[in-house]
Amino acid sequence: MAIRTINNIIGIFLLTSLLLAGCAGSSLKTGDTKASARALEDMGIALVRQGNLRGGLENLLKAEELDPKNPDLHHELAIVYRDLQEYVLSLQHFKRALNLRPKFPEAQNNLGTLYILMKEWDLAIESFQNAISNILYQAPEFAYNNMGFAYYNKGLYEKAIESYQKALAALPAYPACYANLGLVYEKMNMYEDAINSYNNVIRYAPKDPGPYLRLGQIYYKLGRMNDASKMLRQYLNMVKTGADREEAQKLLDTIDSKKK
Repeated sequence: MAIRTINNIIGIFLLTSLLLAGCAGSSLKTGDTKASARALEDMGIALVRQGNLRGGLENLLKAEELDPKNPDLHHELAIVYRDLQEYVLSLQHFKRALNLRPKFPEAQNNLGTLYILMKEWDLAIESFQNAISNILYQAPEFAYNNMGFAYYNKGLYEKAIESYQKALAALPAYPACYANLGLVYEKMNMYEDAINSYNNVIRYAPKDPGPYLRLGQIYYKLGRMNDASKMLRQYLNMVKTGADREEAQKLLDTIDSKKK
């Protein structure tokens, strides 16, 4: 039961029993050891999904002691270490997972997200390409989206757009990808395309306040004050605190003052 990427963690699995690593030894048969490792693994995953990364890590490490050649375990450990910002340890476990299972596209994709956090854009792109190249990878849209983000940070906007479009071809209802695509179009001053992208975010994720702010800012830049005012007011109704809210309020005040 592998922990999925940050893009698609779904569900919480709770176990009511815990088999400690200290119970394992020469007296345990292989099947018993595997069962103990699996119980610890499941408990670790449950704790991680509840937000208890260190508690989850403790159980996953105990599971690893019992089942050190389990690529899923190393993958899970790599993700937890990544989220704890222990990047060296994360990289070690990603490499172990891939050594044990070379055809492991989920691990390749998540390795790419580690390289993004490390700002190793080229290594990230290589990892995403490795994930996508596996025809059995069931979620290529995540790797394409992540690869687009890496290209975006390299300033290769055309390649970023191409990656995002491939992600959307695989999963048309993908609001995070539309949001990323909108940012690229803004960088390229392609404002109508950016507007279309952010409207698609609203279409698929209407409770996300981000696109309302982006649209308000774009409409203001284009001189479409009524549209800007509408978007900013919707954003302010959704967000009650924060620096972005203050920015949105100042922009709305500017628009209102120009109407007087």
